[in-house]
Amino acid sequence: MITPRQTRLVRVSDLHAFRRAILSLSNPEASTKNPEPGIRKPEPIVLVPTRSAARQLELTFVGADRRLGPGADTQVLPCPVTRDELYEHLRTKLPNPLRWLTAIERAVIAQAAALATASSGIEISFELRPGLVAEMLRFYDQLRRQSQQVSRFEALIEGALDGADAEVDRGVWRMRQQTRFLAATFREYERRVRESGSCDEHLLREQLIRQPLADPIRRIIVTVADWIADDNGLYVADFDLLSRIPNLESIDIVCTEGVLRSGFHERLHGWLPGIADVSGFGIRDSGLAKPVVVVPPSDISTKPTNPESQIPNPEHPWWTHRDREEELVTVVRMIKANRRRGEAVPLSRTAVVYKRPLPYLYLAAEVFGAANIPYQTADALPLASQPTAAAFDLVLEAVVSDFTRDALVSLLRSPHLVFFDEGREVTREMTSALNRALSDARYLGGLEKLEGLEGADSREGREGQDGRDWSARAARRAVVAAARELAPLASPRPASQQVRLLLDFWASHVRPLADEDPFASNERRARAAIVEALTALAGAHASQDEPSWTIDNLRVAVRRIVEEQTFSVDAPSAHEAVQFLDDQAARYGDFDDLTIVGVVENEWPEKPRRNIFYPPGILKSLGWPTEKDRRAAADARFLELLASPARRTVVSTFTLDDDALVMRSMQLDEIRRAGLSPVAAGSIDYARIFLDEALSQEPPTLAPFDGVTHEWASRRVAGASLDAPSFHGSIGRQPARAWSVSALETYLGCPFRFFAQHVLALDEDPDDEEVMDPRRQGQFIHEVFAQFFKAWQDAGHRAIDAGRLEEARLLFADVVERLLAPLSPAEAGLERTRLLGSSAAAGLGEAVFRMEAERPIAVVERLLEHRLEGEFTIATSNGPRTIALKGKADRLDLLEDGTFRLIDYKLGWPPDRARALQLSIYGVCAEQRLGSHRGRRWTLGEAAYLAFKGPRRVVPLFPTPAKRDEVLAAAQQRLADTIDRIALGEFPPTPDDVFRCETCTFASVCRKDYVGEV
Repeated sequence: MITPRQTRLVRVSDLHAFRRAILSLSNPEASTKNPEPGIRKPEPIVLVPTRSAARQLELTFVGADRRLGPGADTQVLPCPVTRDELYEHLRTKLPNPLRWLTAIERAVIAQAAALATASSGIEISFELRPGLVAEMLRFYDQLRRQSQQVSRFEALIEGALDGADAEVDRGVWRMRQQTRFLAATFREYERRVRESGSCDEHLLREQLIRQPLADPIRRIIVTVADWIADDNGLYVADFDLLSRIPNLESIDIVCTEGVLRSGFHERLHGWLPGIADVSGFGIRDSGLAKPVVVVPPSDISTKPTNPESQIPNPEHPWWTHRDREEELVTVVRMIKANRRRGEAVPLSRTAVVYKRPLPYLYLAAEVFGAANIPYQTADALPLASQPTAAAFDLVLEAVVSDFTRDALVSLLRSPHLVFFDEGREVTREMTSALNRALSDARYLGGLEKLEGLEGADSREGREGQDGRDWSARAARRAVVAAARELAPLASPRPASQQVRLLLDFWASHVRPLADEDPFASNERRARAAIVEALTALAGAHASQDEPSWTIDNLRVAVRRIVEEQTFSVDAPSAHEAVQFLDDQAARYGDFDDLTIVGVVENEWPEKPRRNIFYPPGILKSLGWPTEKDRRAAADARFLELLASPARRTVVSTFTLDDDALVMRSMQLDEIRRAGLSPVAAGSIDYARIFLDEALSQEPPTLAPFDGVTHEWASRRVAGASLDAPSFHGSIGRQPARAWSVSALETYLGCPFRFFAQHVLALDEDPDDEEVMDPRRQGQFIHEVFAQFFKAWQDAGHRAIDAGRLEEARLLFADVVERLLAPLSPAEAGLERTRLLGSSAAAGLGEAVFRMEAERPIAVVERLLEHRLEGEFTIATSNGPRTIALKGKADRLDLLEDGTFRLIDYKLGWPPDRARALQLSIYGVCAEQRLGSHRGRRWTLGEAAYLAFKGPRRVVPLFPTPAKRDEVLAAAQQRLADTIDRIALGEFPPTPDDVFRCETCTFASVCRKDYVGEV
C-alpha cells in the first residue's frame, strides 16, 4: 500500500533562513498554520550530513527561543541523524530486523566474493589486492545507491562499448572482461549477504519498502542535497526509499536557492515528480544585515604602524599566510585585538571553518592552548594518528623483517609495550646495551641465530661480566622470548587465528597506564578502539570467510582497518569556546564571527575521488555527474558560507604546506560575488600572547610561568645570549691530555664530530650490513697485511723484489684464506676478490707488492702496527713544544741506507694532504723513537698512502723530496694549532665539507644551523 504523503521543497534564500526553516519545521506547532486544539503533529526526524553538523544543529535548537521569537514552543528538540544513522534507526523499527553487517564484515564478504569469482575462470588482468577489493565494494555501493541493478550496470557498459572492435582495441577487450568480472563479483557478494542472514543497506532498502515499520516514522526533514551537490548528501536510492516507505506522511526538503540553481532543483524534480515548491515557508525576515568581510589593508606589513588608518583592499579580500599554523596564530591575534578594542563576541559564537580537520586540530591544541583560548570540536581524528597504532606496526615489522636488530630494538623501546627478564623490566639502558651487542655479533636477523646467541649467553653465565654485558644478556633473553611468541605469525594460518595471535601478544605485553598520566584517558580509548576493531576482524573472518594469511596479509589488513577507523579525542570542554568545525557543519551553526582557513587548491573545492575502473564518459551513462555540476554546487555553498555569520567573515589561504608550495583556490575569486562589504582589519595584537613570546620578546618576563616552569625560565633568562660563545661550540678550557693523531684528524674534518666522539664519548649508531662496514673492513685489511708481512719476515725474507713476487703471492693467498675462514661464504667471496683480484682487475695485495718491488733499496726490518706513544717534540712557529701523543703506524720499513719508509693503508680515497696529519706526524714521532734503534739513526725517507680507491694506488706524502721539510713543518704547526683549539674548548660544527653532515652519525645532537655561518 502506498501511503499518501506530502512532499515539499522548502526554498530559502541563505543559511540564516536555512537554519530558521529547520527550527520552524522541527517544531510541530510552528510548522502548522492552524493546528487543531489538543492535536500535535508527530515529531520529525531531521536528516543532516555529519555528526558534527548534528551537534551544531542541536546547539541551534538550544538557542531557538532567541531566533524564533516569543511564543514559540522550543521544548521539543528533535535529535538530528546522519544518513547512516537513519538507516540504522529504520532497521530497528522493522518487526523482525536482520542483523546489520559491519563495514569489516562487508569487506570480508567482498574479498571472498572477488576471490571466488577469480577462481571461477573469468580472466582478469590485475591482482586482487585488498585495496582494489575495497574500491570494488565502494563502486558497487555507488551503483546501487544510484538505483542501478547489477544486470543493468552490465548492460549499460556493454551498450557504451558497442561499436568498438575488441579484436583490434585491446583496451575495449580488457574493459569488457573487467565488467564481466565486476558483475559476477557483485552477484556473488549479494548471494553471500543473503545467505549470511544479515543485511547491508541495499538489502535493507528492499525490506523497508516491502514491510511496514512496527513503530512508523511520520515526518522527515531533509537538510542535505544529493551527493553531487554535497559529499555527504543523499542518493537516488535514498530519495526513492523516502517516496515509497510505508506510513511516512510528510517529507520536507530544505535547501538554499544557490544550491538549487547549481542543478539540484532539476535533479530533485526528476526523482520526486510532483514535489511542491514552497518559498520561505512563511518565515519572517530576520532583519539581519549581511556580514562584512575583514580584508587586509592595502599596504599591510608584518606590524603596521597605524593599522586603523589603513584602507581595505577590495581587489584582495583574503589573507595570505605562510602556512596553516600562521593562519591560526592570526586568528588568535584577531580575537585578542577585538577584546582589547571592546569588539569581542562570545567565544561560543566564533568559529574556525576548514575543509579538512587535519592538521588544524593538531595545531589548535598548540596555538590556542598556548594563547589560553578554549576551543571545541566534534570532528574525529584518524585512529592511525594515535601513537598506539605505531606500536602494532612495530610488532608486525619485527616478524616481517625476520627479527632484525633494528626491528627488535624498536620493539623494546616502544613506550606502549613492556618486556621482562626474570621478573625485571627491560629498561632503555638494557636495550641500548643489547643494540650494541647485537651489532658487535654481526646479527642480521633470524630467530634461529638469535636463539643461538641467547644459548651462548646461558652457557657462559653471568660471572665475571660487567654491567653492560649483563644488561645486554638480560635484554637478549627477553627479546628471544618475545620473538618466540611472535614466530607463529610468520607461518601461514587461518586469518582469524593470525589476528588472535597478534591480540594475544598485545595483551601480554601492553604497558599498564598510570591514573595520573594526563594522556591515560585518550590512550585507553585508543587501545580499546584498535583491539575492538581487530577483534571484529577476527570474528568476521571466523564467521564469513577464513582464508590462509601470511604475515604480509596480516600487516596489510591491520593497517587498512586501523586507517579506516576514526577516534574522538578528549577535547577540553568549556561553555565559552571557539568552535572548530568543517564547512558542512558550519552551515548549521549560528555564529557572529567566522574565519574560513586553508582555502587552497584541491581542498576548496575538494578534489573528487577518481574512479579507477571506468573513464568519465562511461561513468556518465551510469549516473555519475560531470565536474561542472560538482563545481557549480561547491561555488554556491562557498558563497553561502561567506554570508553565514552575523557580523564578520575572514577568509585565509597559505603558500606552504610541509615546505611544499601550494596554490590558492580559485574560489577566492568568488568572494566578490557574495556582495559583502570589505572592511580593513583593525590593529592586530602583536603584544605577548603565546608563552614562548614571554621569553623571545624584549624584555623577557616570567609572569606567565610558575613552579618548575618558572625555575627553568629563570635560568634561561639568566643564561648567556645567543651571541655567547657557548651557543657556537665553545665549552671553555679543557684539561691537557694525550690525543691520538687520528682523533686530531677528526677535529680537522669537523670539530663538533670530534667533540661528540672523543669528549662526550658518544657511541655511533651501528649499521646492519650483510658485509663488513667500512670500519670493520679497514680493520680486516690491516690485519691481513700485518699477518702477511709478519709471516714474510719470520720466513727470513726482507724486501719483495721482482724475483720473489710469485712467492709473496702464494704466501699472501695462504694468509688471506686463513683469515677468510670465519666469514660467511658470500662475504668471504667479496673480500677474496678485493684482496687477491680476478681476471678483470688486480687485487690489493698485487698493488702493495708491485709498489715495493719498484723500490731498489733493501729492507732491513719491518715494524708492523707500530705504536708511537708518549711525549714528542714538535717544531712550531713559536719554537719547539713537547706534546703528548699516541698513535699506531700501519707499517715502518727500515731500509739499508738508514732511512725508513712509512706506509699508511687507506681502504678508501687518500686524504687531502693539505689537511692530513697522520703520515707527517708519525714520521716525526718515528724519527724520535727510532733514534738509537739497531745502534744507528733513522730518518724518514719516504711516506706514502696505499689507497685502494682513486686513480692511483700509491700516493706519496711529499710531492718531491725537496718538499719533505716543508710538508713536515706545516703538519707540525697544524697539529699544534689543533691541540690549542681543543684546549680552549672550541668545537663549532664547521665541517671541512658540508657533505659530511649527510652521513654523520651525530647529526641528531648537532646544531647544523651553524654550518657555513661561522
